[in-house]
This record gives sequence, structure tokens and C-alpha cells, in this order.
Amino acid sequence: MKVLCFTDHTLLPDGKIEDLAYRVWKAPFIEAVGKIADEHPEGIIIREKLLSGIDYTDLYIDIKKRVGSGKTRLIWHDHYEALTLFLKYHPSEEWPDELFFSRREAGGMSIVDFRKIQLKYGMTVHDVNELADAKREKVPFICASNIFETSCKPGVKPRGLDFLRETAKEFGGPVYALGGINTSNAASCIEAGADGVAVRSLCMKDDLSDLREIIAM
Repeated sequence: MKVLCFTDHTLLPDGKIEDLAYRVWKAPFIEAVGKIADEHPEGIIIREKLLSGIDYTDLYIDIKKRVGSGKTRLIWHDHYEALTLFLKYHPSEEWPDELFFSRREAGGMSIVDFRKIQLKYGMTVHDVNELADAKREKVPFICASNIFETSCKPGVKPRGLDFLRETAKEFGGPVYALGGINTSNAASCIEAGADGVAVRSLCMKDDLSDLREIIAM
């Protein structure tokens, strides 16, 4: 099964790591991402929204050194201003494999800018209006969210498999189911028309057996 992994350093199994300074959790985080890459998911989205643009760029560069240029795509998440500088001052062979953006949270770099640099990019779709935007703007791939209950969005009612089914039917491109995905429900997402699934908490653990199981489906 095609799997995208969203990172979240606050979920690392090391107590209150979210309270620690970036320089403290950077090394164990890179090692954790490296272990995820060793399982060969389709892509890893470095979703570290709390970092400054400078620290995010530093982290992305060092993760790319650890992950290399294997079969797993390394995907830059948001941080538009830092991305603009990165693309300006780094050679194209160091550029991200792909980009992912969440329009609600970011702002700054327009979709026209993405088209100019000709990097593949994806975005999250939460409702029919965002789906219409994605279709109009010819976004290459999307994550439909949130399909099931998820700790990432406590108290938010899940959209469910019917939303996923309609999104997959209407979009016409690759759609990944996001939100509360686990070994028990991943297959139902594919049956509903998704091309793959996207996970967060499931991949930020010492034990990656569940991730391994979903990839093998």
C-alpha cells in the first residue's frame, strides 16, 4: 500500500520532548525519520510547524543527508519564506523531492510560485470547497482529511469514508486518506477509492510494526 508519513517531533517516545530545545531533540528526531525511511514508505512529509524557517531548513538538509535519494520521497511542508530562500541559494540537486502545503496554516507563497519552480506539490482537502480549489488549480495530489477520529484534531468530527469516496471520485488524481489511519481501517480507505493512506502518530514510535504492516498490505 502507498503510505505517506507526516512527522511530528512532539510524538517521539522520549517523554516531554516537545518541551526541549530544537538542538536537543534534533539528533533523535533525525534518527527516527531515518528508521521510517528504512521501511520505504512512498514519502515522508517533514511537518514541523513550530520551527523557525532557519531551523526547519537546517533540519531538512540534515534529514536529506540521512535519508539520501532512495525510493522514499522527502517532502517539504509549508515554511514558504524559508523555501523561497532555499531554492534561491541551493543547487537544484539539493531541492526537496516534493512540496506539501496547508493553505489554512501558511500563506505567503502562492500556487503560481509553485508552478514556476515546477516542483510536484500536494495539499490537504477538508471539504468540498477546498476540493474545488484543488481541482481548479490542478494540484497533483491531495490528502483527504480527517477520515477517522484523530488525536491531531481532538473534538473534530471525522469526515468518514463517504467523504473519502466522493473526493476520490471527483478529484481525478492521487488521493491519500488522512486522519486516524491504523491497521484495522487502512484497507477500507483503499476500498473507498483512495490511492493510499497518510499517517502521523503511527510512524512516530519506536515500534514501527504497524507502519510496516500497512505498507505490506
